[in-house]
Amino acid sequence: MPQVGAWLAAVWTAGGAGAFALKTAASIALNAAIAKVTAPKGPKPRDIQTEARESAAQRVRHLGRVRASGTVMFWDWTRVGGQRRLFKLLAVGQGGITGVEKVWLNDTLVSRSGEAVTTSPYNGRVSVRWRSGFGDELSGGAFATLQAGFGAWTAQHRLDGVGTILGEFDAVKGEDVAEVYSGGDPDITALIRGDRCYRPADGTYAWSDNLAIQLRDVFTHPLYGPLTLDDIDNASFIQAQLDCDDDLPKRGGGTIKRYSGGGSYSLSEPVVDVARRISDASAGQIYITTEGKIGFRVGKWRAPNHTIRGEHIVALDIGPGSGEFERVTTLIPKYVAPEIDWQETTADAWEDAAAIALYGESAEKELDVPWVQHHGQGRRLAKIKLAKLNPSWRATIKLRFWGLLLLEEETVRLHLPELGLSNAPAWVDSFAFDADGDEGVVTVNLIAADPASFNWTAAEEGDPPSTPPAISHEAPLLAAPVISSLVVMTNDGPPYMVLAVDDTTGPYYLGGQYWREGSTQRFDLEVQQTPSDGKIVARSLPNADRGQYNVQVAWYTTRLTGPATIGLGKRASEYATVTGIEVFANTTPPDAPAVISQSGTAGGSFTIIFAPDLGANYYRTSLWRGAPGSTFADATFMRWSYDTSSEVAITGSVPAGGARYWLQSENGSGKTSAAVLVGQYIP
Repeated sequence: MPQVGAWLAAVWTAGGAGAFALKTAASIALNAAIAKVTAPKGPKPRDIQTEARESAAQRVRHLGRVRASGTVMFWDWTRVGGQRRLFKLLAVGQGGITGVEKVWLNDTLVSRSGEAVTTSPYNGRVSVRWRSGFGDELSGGAFATLQAGFGAWTAQHRLDGVGTILGEFDAVKGEDVAEVYSGGDPDITALIRGDRCYRPADGTYAWSDNLAIQLRDVFTHPLYGPLTLDDIDNASFIQAQLDCDDDLPKRGGGTIKRYSGGGSYSLSEPVVDVARRISDASAGQIYITTEGKIGFRVGKWRAPNHTIRGEHIVALDIGPGSGEFERVTTLIPKYVAPEIDWQETTADAWEDAAAIALYGESAEKELDVPWVQHHGQGRRLAKIKLAKLNPSWRATIKLRFWGLLLLEEETVRLHLPELGLSNAPAWVDSFAFDADGDEGVVTVNLIAADPASFNWTAAEEGDPPSTPPAISHEAPLLAAPVISSLVVMTNDGPPYMVLAVDDTTGPYYLGGQYWREGSTQRFDLEVQQTPSDGKIVARSLPNADRGQYNVQVAWYTTRLTGPATIGLGKRASEYATVTGIEVFANTTPPDAPAVISQSGTAGGSFTIIFAPDLGANYYRTSLWRGAPGSTFADATFMRWSYDTSSEVAITGSVPAGGARYWLQSENGSGKTSAAVLVGQYIP
């Protein structure tokens, strides 16, 4: 039998540094159990997503994936290459950040090309950079552009071990301020991958959204954790890590991990509050082992190892699980939803159908799980929680020394056939030990367990909030320009395109581009902005003969001066696009060839003599062959004749099954004459 009694005494009476670790471990486990009756403490997601401008702001650490802002460490204007520019530096995460996946300016999710923002109205004006705060980027403040712009910001402004984000905002003209920087410089938030988690087994660090790995990091991180590896039961954390990674069915197909998530905590808050938020996200339990270590297990049904029988019991108090007016029949999980830009929201309610059938509906209650980031996971936790809130029975049992076996146990069987309980599974809700107890030395509180509360199907996941459509912060676009005509000019040197566009009211300028089909290179149209007969005319440069082109035009608020001005947020209308424009330098085909004579036999040879049109439109003549009785549409090209004699002879062999032959002439731009049937040779 384990020496549990002696260990419990040592925890509270031993002195010295060694005893401190034991007392700390016991305090964390016991206080975590007590904290279960209170609401989760710590910063809310909305707090983390607000820029802090405080001289003594708390240091916040992020684990997993989190949308966060930070504390403003530097804010000032300077000139860079003649451009007035604002620099804003945010200290985002203590310990560092391992990635920036998305960026919001105010509440607008923006796209980026490298560090440059490409979403209007910020495109070409705003850059967002970041540093991890560890490894080669240990100094979170060492941005080259910041140091180059401000002599006062030196290499000594390090921010070592802090993940940072630097926003750079170019000044704009007065008339554009309301559009671009309404309300001042925009607040920056980002979807980040938080700090790396400490792996005490080998002393390495790696990012993870596994809740067991995160909890072990909170306990044992060399800089931020109160415990060492010797203070925790590593085997239980490894098992919890594996349990978190169980694959469960996911709505719409595929699988999802049983428990994952992320969140933030202040380094000044009690570690028990942080541990509670992480364990709540996994229906977990922090407990003390018989060796005086901290153990952890996540919510998952595991069959009991022991059975309480009548001979173990000194005293028993058993009754209904809860009174009619104490029951909670509906829980509404409150979690962080990626679908709505990582804001807190409520999931679909989970109802205890059996309790509602017996007692009717009770007032709904929230289940606050801010470390959860998936709708289905929130509902799974509500299902497990309701099963524990509404057990079929509860019992307080005083046991003999045998009861010490239950110290580390989460479940036990109660076998009292006389009360109708035959190996009934139960949760060990609490455990107490008193070596001097008159009526047993161990007291356990049990609640009836429902193993089915851990069963899960994809259909139970419910409907997560839908992703709202993107909100445009720009003025509505005008209708596309009306192209009244588009012609290919072939009588003025190399071919080119000319299009006429109906003029519009207002201070708008026509701009457009054209490109050859299949090419990524675009060319600007030459626009005559002065209307003539209510039309604005635009033309292309010379086009390649026999090419296929596309044209696109729009109204702009400024006159375009070249390709560099396209896409700077000044477009005022939708695009008008014309595709598949065929360009021919010569649109006049030659006359059809005249057959002078022909002869041939199936399986033998043929001879065709014809006279081509030798005018300016003639280039060459093609020979086509088809099966006997076929049409020209089914014929196959055979070869070209470039002979420009007045009489041209073509010879060849005829298949044994026979064939039909046609001639067709074309000009240099590929415009063809009518096809001429030469003859048919059959067996």
